[in-house]
Amino acid sequence: MTEQPQTLIELDHVTKRFTLPQGDVTVLQDISFKAVEGEFITIVGPSGAGKSTLLRLMNGLLHPNEGKVLYQGKQMRGINYETAMVFQNFGLLPWLTVSQNIELGLEARTKDPVLRSERVRMYTTKVGLEGYEEAYPRELSGGMKQRVGLARALAIEPSLLLMDEPFSSLDVLTSINLRNELLDIWSDRDNVVNTMIMVTHNIEEAIELSDRIIVLSNRPGRIVGDIRIDLPRPRKKRDKGFIEYVDRVFSLLA
Repeated sequence: MTEQPQTLIELDHVTKRFTLPQGDVTVLQDISFKAVEGEFITIVGPSGAGKSTLLRLMNGLLHPNEGKVLYQGKQMRGINYETAMVFQNFGLLPWLTVSQNIELGLEARTKDPVLRSERVRMYTTKVGLEGYEEAYPRELSGGMKQRVGLARALAIEPSLLLMDEPFSSLDVLTSINLRNELLDIWSDRDNVVNTMIMVTHNIEEAIELSDRIIVLSNRPGRIVGDIRIDLPRPRKKRDKGFIEYVDRVFSLLA
């Protein structure tokens, strides 16, 4: 009998409001969904729908006003140290080298310099940064900077990798290459990191990468679609099935 994957994270009727000078603004309303171990989920929605807020609720930087976020069945009360985040704007410290930026998250987790060095070396190789270990961010292209951000997140070996539009500021060819490499990392079950949740505006990107797509409405963000992508990988954008999923997601957003 095949063992069923376990629920890793669950949002249970989550609502999030922010208090602004003009009053309270509801960004997310009554959000409920689960992610199981090994899934690749993408969240799409219009600008202002609360997509980035949703990621921050899952890593514990923000907390819901109503409802609850559960990780491995336990309600989260603070920062979720089993997650790591990859940002759209890279988030690198310009005075640190590539290796030092990758090691940054590890410094807070382990005092063992040998372990830190091994992890940095391993994930530098995984994301194709060999030879750039001593380079500074100003010496790197946008794609290389995002590789550093990805390696930094992977190096702490989180159970859940969260990504906030990681490819949106990259050129087309670099974005394609990085998406393929990300899929290789996700599909390699020898890796600790095999559950990923990503925010994107790009519908084709979401369909290319995901097992499931969560579609949010305009503000306040509500789930208007939870679509399982039943297509073999690698996925081809010109295939009829791919185009049908694009139309389906676009119709929900429109």
